[in-house]
Amino acid sequence: MTPSEKSAYVERASSMGLSLGQFFREAGAAYTAERAAPDADLELLEAALSELERSTRRTEQVLDEALREVRAGLQTS
Repeated sequence: MTPSEKSAYVERASSMGLSLGQFFREAGAAYTAERAAPDADLELLEAALSELERSTRRTEQVLDEALREVRAGLQTS
């Protein structure tokens, strides 16, 4: 980092009551948390999609069985 960049970071950290090291640790932690959120959201979406697929398969099975019963009932009447 250039001396002017360091000076700007020192000033920003100082205005927040932080040492330069603490400023960068907190910035790094915030960056990591921000980057992790999309991954967590993606995992939740994938789990929801999995559940939706399972539920859809089960619904299709139940509907197929109901249709078989209706057809069997119509053939015996």
